[in-house]
Parts: sequence; structure tokens; C-alpha cells
Amino acid sequence: MTTDTLTEGARIKQARRVTWIGIYWNVFLVITKFVAGIVGKSSALVADAVHSLSDFAGDIAILAGLKIAGKPVDETHNYGHGKFETLSNIFISLLLILVGIGIFWNGISNIVEHFQGQHVDRPTWLALLIVVFSIVIKEGLYQYTVRQGHALNSPALITNAWHHRTDAFSSVAVLFGVSGAMFLGERWLVLDPLAAVAVSIFIFKVGFGFLYESMNELMEASLSAEHREEILNIVDDVPGAKFPHNLRTRKIGNTVAIDMHIKVNPRLSIVEAHDIATQVEDRLKAVYGETAFISIHVEPDSNS
Repeated sequence: MTTDTLTEGARIKQARRVTWIGIYWNVFLVITKFVAGIVGKSSALVADAVHSLSDFAGDIAILAGLKIAGKPVDETHNYGHGKFETLSNIFISLLLILVGIGIFWNGISNIVEHFQGQHVDRPTWLALLIVVFSIVIKEGLYQYTVRQGHALNSPALITNAWHHRTDAFSSVAVLFGVSGAMFLGERWLVLDPLAAVAVSIFIFKVGFGFLYESMNELMEASLSAEHREEILNIVDDVPGAKFPHNLRTRKIGNTVAIDMHIKVNPRLSIVEAHDIATQVEDRLKAVYGETAFISIHVEPDSNS
């Protein structure tokens, strides 16, 4: 079944299933990293477990947002509940930023402690193996979730996929630190916090990028200039529809709302004018999905 044939309820159900898979793996990784970090004498791996814990919290937020977003249109929500998916997306974005701040602060603190000569335990093979295992699992979760996010047109899933990848990147930083401590000696422990600081900058960039997009959506930002031009071109191709104007667009969760005016020959009957407006609506929905909210206002063309 393609995404074009999925109903909104089926889309939400599939998105929740994808999120549940992430939850199962995140719970397993949190427990595994904590135990391996303590037994394997790796403070970096324990910190990475905290990062995975933030992934778990993000998954829960996604589930809550998708559950509410999946509710149908009702008397008090004429445009559906799609904005709740946007709100969960904002929560995940803020979580990414907070995690980035935590990793940055922890990295700087460890660098300072290293140059102050404080003793750090040498990690064991257990810590190294768990780090490699975590990287493989988290990258796999990213690939799976981001593909499903694009297929289901779910910004929240795409954001959560990047949360999986940032966890994989933080594990890469831990891998450098653990490997350096095991094979290069005590003085190379500084590789861990240095890599962690670099990763935190990447996390900031991803988090702020998604936050900006989601805030724009909440502020009723219009679709891009490319989409607006595409909409006008679609209307121009409909026989009888003239001079599309007063175009207003916005996103509502995973769908869009399009409101515009067109002019028609004033000698047409009401039925004929209505048929033209319906053709415009059908062609727009063919491109932007059946769940799109389309409003076409018909005006007489005084020049006809």
C-alpha cells in the first residue's frame, strides 16, 4: 500500500508503530549502557546512557502527539488536530537542544579536569563493545525511522529519526574516547570530551533547525515560494479558471490548507462555476493529498 492510499488513521497507526520500535530499543540501550558503563569503568558511556534516556522521553512525546493528531475533525477543531504533531515536534527539538547543552557542558568540564591532572579510570573491553553495538543499532533506527517519516509525511518522525542519529554520533564520540583511553594511554582521554563538544555543536544545529520550522508552522507561515508558484500553475491549467489571486497557504501538521480566489466567465451558471471550482480543488488535492483543506472563492470576471 502506498502512502497516497493510506487514510489519516492508518498513517497515524503506522507512525506510532515505528515509534514503538524505537521505544523498545531505547529502553534496552539505556539499561545496557548504564550497566556496561559502570562495570566497564566508562563515565562517557554512562553519560551516553543519559542521552539514550532522552531518546526514550522523545519517543513518548511523539506517541502522545500522534495519538491526539490522529483524531478526526470535530466541532471544536474544524481543521483537525494536526498541530499536536507539530507541538510534539517542538518538544523533541527542544530536547535535542538541551541534550546538546548537556553534552557540551560535560565535554568542557572533562577537558578542564583532564588538564588539571585528575585521575580517570581506564575503560574495559565491555564498554568498547557496547559502544559499537549502540552505534549500529541507533544508525539502523535512524535509517528506518527517517524513511518511514518521509513515506508517511510525518515531520515528528523525521525529527525523532535525527534524535536517533545524534545518539549514534554521541556514541561515536564515546568510541573515540574509550578507544583512546584503552590503546593510547591516560593522556589521550581528552579525545572523548573534545569529540563530545564537536558532536554537541551538530546537535544544536539539527535541534534549532527543526525548532525553527515547527515554530514557523505554529505561526501560520505560508508554504514556500516554490509551492505557491506550483499552486498557481495548477489553477492556470484548469479550463475556465482565470486570474487566481488572494492565495493564502499554511501547514496543519502533515497536511496543508489552501485558500484562494479565482475568476470565471460571469455568463456561466452557478452549477458551471461550481464545477470549475471543484476541478481546481480536485487537481490541488491530487498534488497535496486528499486530506488537504482547499477553499476556492469564485468571482465574476468583469473583462469577459
